Amino acid sequence: MPQIDYQDFINQHQILVFDEKNNPDKDQRDVALAYQDTFLRYLQVINDQRKEGQKPYSILHFYPLNVVTVYLGAKDKTLAQFSKGVEFLKEKGYVVSLRSHGGLGVVEDTGILNFALATDNRSVKLAIEEAYQLIIDLVQASLDNSLKVEAYEIVDSYCPGSYDIVIQNKKVGGIAQRRFKDGVTTAAYIGVQGDQIQRGELMRDFYKISHADDRFPQVNPQSMTTLSDLIGQEMTVADYQNRLLQVFNAYNKVQFGNYGDEQLHKLYLPLFDKAFQRSQQIQA
Repeated sequence: MPQIDYQDFINQHQILVFDEKNNPDKDQRDVALAYQDTFLRYLQVINDQRKEGQKPYSILHFYPLNVVTVYLGAKDKTLAQFSKGVEFLKEKGYVVSLRSHGGLGVVEDTGILNFALATDNRSVKLAIEEAYQLIIDLVQASLDNSLKVEAYEIVDSYCPGSYDIVIQNKKVGGIAQRRFKDGVTTAAYIGVQGDQIQRGELMRDFYKISHADDRFPQVNPQSMTTLSDLIGQEMTVADYQNRLLQVFNAYNKVQFGNYGDEQLHKLYLPLFDKAFQRSQQIQA
């Protein structure tokens, strides 16, 4: 299968950036997840409306969370004592949300950067593996060459998957993918800074309290790390986000999207309601 070159991909698109720090509703539960689904649909609308000869749009969405949260996956709901696990997370001070995509639970706090790339298969057709590899290549481009980024499953991490983002045999993040009609969103979770051991202990204890069976990971808190720990100095989420933006700007100057766009808002409202109600079902 031919590999999609990330430089060519950037150059062939208009990159529209949406940053949740510019979203007035950013701290409300489920907002970022709802926008992720919204951008899949919005991208196709604005591509249909672009002028003849214009490059197609792709959307780069940054959504770090200011409110400590655990995003659980649909599979987590099948845990024998799921409600006890949710209550444990809430007692620890975490907002609990249920996402419609991806694998299992992940911890979200101010040291984690989430970013997603929404693409339109009518302009560049990305197979599942190609979409994952594009994100791996972008992460590699954002880091010093001394940090080799690999993609394979760290089975004793939380939310393990075939495209875990691995550096020096430790997981620093993971990738999930969502498809809707001709739209593809490939989303990455990156541990930039903070206490990754504590995050791992939280998820280990969640699965223990929830009576996890062998369908779920036996979380080893030592299996994951952060970019800050790898480079031996503090890197902030803003620092790393700027690195990613520099990669895009090196090949094609990005544009910033408008959360106030009426078309976007119209698409967003029912999807937010759906996301909110999905998470509301697991609130004790």
